[in-house]
Amino acid sequence: MSLSDGCPVFPSPQDPSLDHDISGCVRLAAGPVATAVMADGTPVRLALSHEAVRQVLIDPRFSRAEASRPGAPSVVPFHGQSGLLHAMDPPEHTALRAHIGRFFTSRTVERLRPEIEGLVAELLDAMEAAGPPADVVAHLTAPLPVKVLCRLLGVPYEDHEAFRGWIETILPASASAAGQAAAAAEQLTTYLEGLIEAKRRTPGDDLISTLLAPGPDDPPLDDATVLANLTPVLVAGHDTTHNQLSNSLVALFTHRDQWDLLVRRPELVPRAVDELLRHQLLSRVGMLMRVTTARVDLAGVTLPPGTAVNALNYVANRDPAVFPDPDRLDVRRQGTAKHLAFGAGPHYCPGGQLARLELSVALQALVRRFPGLRPAVPVAELPWKDGIMRGPWHLPVSW
Repeated sequence: MSLSDGCPVFPSPQDPSLDHDISGCVRLAAGPVATAVMADGTPVRLALSHEAVRQVLIDPRFSRAEASRPGAPSVVPFHGQSGLLHAMDPPEHTALRAHIGRFFTSRTVERLRPEIEGLVAELLDAMEAAGPPADVVAHLTAPLPVKVLCRLLGVPYEDHEAFRGWIETILPASASAAGQAAAAAEQLTTYLEGLIEAKRRTPGDDLISTLLAPGPDDPPLDDATVLANLTPVLVAGHDTTHNQLSNSLVALFTHRDQWDLLVRRPELVPRAVDELLRHQLLSRVGMLMRVTTARVDLAGVTLPPGTAVNALNYVANRDPAVFPDPDRLDVRRQGTAKHLAFGAGPHYCPGGQLARLELSVALQALVRRFPGLRPAVPVAELPWKDGIMRGPWHLPVSW
């Protein structure tokens, strides 16, 4: 997909500095709303400014349900499935969101802190024992989210390694590995179907059990709906958190003064997490597509009904009207929580608080245990993924 003036929307993942260049290019060349063309020739509007992106995410006239119908423009392969939370509009969305949200309250997420701290400590113990240079992706950023997912879904401990293998085969799959990914997806689906059946018989303190046990105001969910909504949980719970943590480390390594500041003041880590979420380009496709259901004014541009709109949150997160000197990474920045990395409105990521917790616990442990942590190879030589998510395949470090 490219802008009508030729400025590409998706930066090359081979160059980690392009998040700055591409955000500036799109923002300066196109204004708050731009016209782009999908790979199949379908025209689409791009919301770019913070104000425009936030309106698209909050205004009910920008519909996810319409954008999820078969044949609708899409930049990700998850549209067209029934029963998906992110493919619904209120009021159907409201009821299911409330049901799922009961598991992601602040109190519930905070109860996971001791477990996550223990998981991080175990992983870093193994990395330290292996000695430098060690791949922090293999030792920490990839396995941590999978282990948290196992706890989240109630996966028995003896199944952890198999579960991790399926997830890590499916999510970053390239075209050359499509066969392996399809086989792993089939095995994972079969496993999850069995897990859902087991949780119906013997509920536990986990997300699947919560979905299967509706409250007095919750709609009952069949197994197919539960299974369908576990897919986005797996994507958000593993791929986004894993790559965001990897990207955060790359950013801190290339802004060494910011790493050193966190070493001296680890209490800044929670704020740093939000600044890194704002600053780093994680997904090259923005938020999920919307389609207008009525005539809408978006940042001075009138959109007729049926207009496809993609909100590029990574551009909005560099909007100088909201974030002064937006291309500068500043872990002390005030107001950084206004970022739109988790979206906004009804479809705000329900697992956002859990992701923040994982990122914070991991970064705090790293700056305290390995204050001299540094890349063992030049950052410019890191191999980068070429899929929807941006992140390094490997990140060798020394300390």
